[in-house]
Amino acid sequence: MITEDILRILELSFLEMLAFVGPVLLLGLLLGSMEKHANKYWGKSLGKTALLLTAWIGVPVHETGHLLMCWLFRHKVTKVKLLDLKGKDGTLGYVKHTYNRKSLYQNMGNFFIGIGPIISANIFLILSMYLLLPGIFRDVTGSMLLFSSSSALGPSGFEYVTGFLTGLLSGLFSLSNTANINFWIYMFLALGVASHMALSTADLKGAAKGLPALFILLLVGNALAFVLRVDTEDVLTRILLYTMYLLVFTVLSVVFSAINLALAYFVYSFRNTFKGLFLHDHSK
Repeated sequence: MITEDILRILELSFLEMLAFVGPVLLLGLLLGSMEKHANKYWGKSLGKTALLLTAWIGVPVHETGHLLMCWLFRHKVTKVKLLDLKGKDGTLGYVKHTYNRKSLYQNMGNFFIGIGPIISANIFLILSMYLLLPGIFRDVTGSMLLFSSSSALGPSGFEYVTGFLTGLLSGLFSLSNTANINFWIYMFLALGVASHMALSTADLKGAAKGLPALFILLLVGNALAFVLRVDTEDVLTRILLYTMYLLVFTVLSVVFSAINLALAYFVYSFRNTFKGLFLHDHSK
């Protein structure tokens, strides 16, 4: 009986961690892949200029995510460069930090520090939408009320998500917005952030360092809940609900990363086509 209870606690802790961490890491890999390909196309068509055009906004937002999480989890920040255009190794920014390896809290913080750029990018995209496009922001936050209960995790959850995405995209890319200067400012800022928000290999490795501590915390919490006869199934439901919130908000990042990739490929293809026609004409 005791063995079954222990196995149940281990199983629940693993499921909670998978629900909490899995989508974030998969999202980081997706954004990383899109950014890598976009930067490749921008580099081949416009050189380093394209990267630097967006670095002034995207890199500080990226590094601020790391910095805020360092402060939140009480890591000692030893050196910060929110933007360094003259970096010898091509690094445009960095946050160096140390922590107490005996502290469970600070060890767990490594995970959140690693994924910090995703958090800061989404905060920036939502906040700038609030300031520049308040009407669309109201529609977005109104749609989020659909996720105020665990019913969003049921069979109708997919309809909630697709409805939200359809409303967001149709509202953001409506014909009327093309005459709104604030829309174009928002697009430029959003594309700048999307160009630099992906998690680097170092970010992912740093986040992985926090996983053991996070699992231990969940394990201890579930063990205490079992002893105190607290419904642990409700905890898993809340974590899944949190994950849905995160993924729905993060769709903005994915959308603008996809736009950045599409633009990069278009410019690259157009330049190659134009270059090919030019060479063909001269060869005659």
